Amino acid sequence: MRQSTAYCGWALALALAGLLPGTTLAHGGGLDARGCHTESATGEYHCHGGGSASDPSAGSTRSGSTGQTAYDRDAYGDWRDRDGDCQDMREEILIRDADRYTLSNNRCWVERGAWTGPYTGQRLTDRSNVHIDHVVPLAEAHRSGAASWPRSKKQRFANDPDNLLATQGTANMSKSDRDPAEWLPDKGRCAYISRWVSVKTKYGLGADRAERQAIQRIRSDCR
Repeated sequence: MRQSTAYCGWALALALAGLLPGTTLAHGGGLDARGCHTESATGEYHCHGGGSASDPSAGSTRSGSTGQTAYDRDAYGDWRDRDGDCQDMREEILIRDADRYTLSNNRCWVERGAWTGPYTGQRLTDRSNVHIDHVVPLAEAHRSGAASWPRSKKQRFANDPDNLLATQGTANMSKSDRDPAEWLPDKGRCAYISRWVSVKTKYGLGADRAERQAIQRIRSDCR
């Protein structure tokens, strides 16, 4: 989402476009020129201080929405261990999405494994090359309505497994914080769009015209 003119409710926007699904289904060091970097410990690519990976501006508002607070990655928190089993959400997703895996002796992290990148179809065997992608990027969610959320809800969103996929790092960095009008995976587009719509519906996030049109086009191709 890039424009504030379509800041209507996501469910309403999808209903008008005929896109509301019948069932519910991170992204990626020093800072680069845009104030973004890849976290070496997590493989997550994110931005600080209001910058965005696809929009280098770092002003106090986004999407032309007057009064919208600047995007601050830190407000969305780090990976959490939600069930107290010593595995944070990154490890949980690495386990969930693995074709096979071996845990450390203390069973707190994935020592090695194999994954199939959902965006590329490529086989991944080095966990350092596996990023945890926020399907709806945090900066995109912020522009689409999350800016007004309390910090607790932002952190729940950042750790929601429904919005997380273990992906190839290069694909994750290529995607950055772009919506489906600006970026689509090489493979698995139908599943990707279905999950995108489900997450935005779940959290009541907005969508602009270009985003809705891209979703409509892909869903039409998936029938």
